[in-house]
Amino acid sequence: MLDKYFDQLSIGDVFAGTRGRTVTETDIALFSAVSGDWNPIHNDAAFAASGPFGTRIAHGLLLVAMMTGMAPISGRSVVALYGFDRVRFTNPVALGDTITYTSKIAALQPKGDGRGVADVDFEICNQHNDVCVAGTIKILLHRTPPS
Repeated sequence: MLDKYFDQLSIGDVFAGTRGRTVTETDIALFSAVSGDWNPIHNDAAFAASGPFGTRIAHGLLLVAMMTGMAPISGRSVVALYGFDRVRFTNPVALGDTITYTSKIAALQPKGDGRGVADVDFEICNQHNDVCVAGTIKILLHRTPPS
């Protein structure tokens, strides 16, 4: 996705076809431990079976974290995560579901310090191509290779 420097990007550039990532029991347990979010919709099979989804589901923020890990990002061009806008969790992801994502450059804002912010619209989909998470990730990039 963002193996390019800011000045190499154009609004409308699309990055698609990421590899799939299957959500596992271990993913949910480890994310619960790190985040402290032990909500039973994620961790209690009996509770979740009687809930709105009929099964345990992944944490929404776990899915966003997985997306950032799936991105082929260059350590040379990316300075840091700058933020998120308008993130929506539209469909649940259950254990055993496989996610992929697509993204598109929505805006580019140059900074005066040799860097720029790329607004990247993204959609995380399950194996049925249902959009499960959508939003905008903002990434701070070097404008050109640092000297």
